[in-house]
Amino acid sequence: MTDAGLAASAAALAAGYLGASLQLVARQSRPRREATGLSPALYGLDFAEVRVKSRDGLELAAWWVPGRREPGAALLVHGLNASKGSPYVLPALPVYAQLGFGVLLVDLRAHGASPGARTTLGALEVRDVLGGLDWLAQRGYPREAVVLHGWSMGASTALRVAAGESVRAVVADSGYARLSRLLRQRMGPWLYPGAALASRWLLGVNLAAVAPEEAAARLRAAGTPLFLLHGDADRTVPYDHARRLAAAYPEARLWTLEGFPHVSAWRHPEYAARLHAFLSGLGGRW
Repeated sequence: MTDAGLAASAAALAAGYLGASLQLVARQSRPRREATGLSPALYGLDFAEVRVKSRDGLELAAWWVPGRREPGAALLVHGLNASKGSPYVLPALPVYAQLGFGVLLVDLRAHGASPGARTTLGALEVRDVLGGLDWLAQRGYPREAVVLHGWSMGASTALRVAAGESVRAVVADSGYARLSRLLRQRMGPWLYPGAALASRWLLGVNLAAVAPEEAAARLRAAGTPLFLLHGDADRTVPYDHARRLAAAYPEARLWTLEGFPHVSAWRHPEYAARLHAFLSGLGGRW
């Protein structure tokens, strides 16, 4: 084959690779809409349907469960293909309610009843969580009164938001330590570079910049309490991500759930007690 032929073949392969990468990202960035039919009423809690404006103007669907002012508030953040009514989110509610926290549960963009067509796996979802903090601040709960509690993508997003805000504490269940690492593990070394480039073109995000482990290190420096929960049988976000987060913040409380898969800590008989103990340890009024 001539040099010109080789160049043409290489160009065709590159175009095919990038085209396939764009298709992959286009497909994977459209999450499933979960409709569980569950709500805080499952636990006998009163709640109101509210709207929360993200930092880029999306009107997000949310629930507000009122509490006493003194303990502060919690902002609960679900993961990919989930919603504010997910079976793994709602079991945290009775714990917060018992302690008197007001609780805001938000449907992230492109999830639940919120607008949007695409997810960015936590890259742009920080704007949704910041919108939740803004909503709480407008109702008398400053940053230092708020606990961020997230699961999976929501956990990693909560960590990144908390690193730039003076929140009271963070609870991170099954979060990834670095998005690029997770996607390399899921896609393999050949597909990831194309997906990273396609994500810049299609979604406008830099996957390599989404690094919750760096946020964890900043939380450590700020002295923000952190509770990490992760099952060592997690095949969605491998347990090594919990190790990396704990290495970035050695003083964080780490609960390793032996034999538990992704976002399943709520099934453990000690879940409520351990969450209660962490929150009670934050002290009284903020």
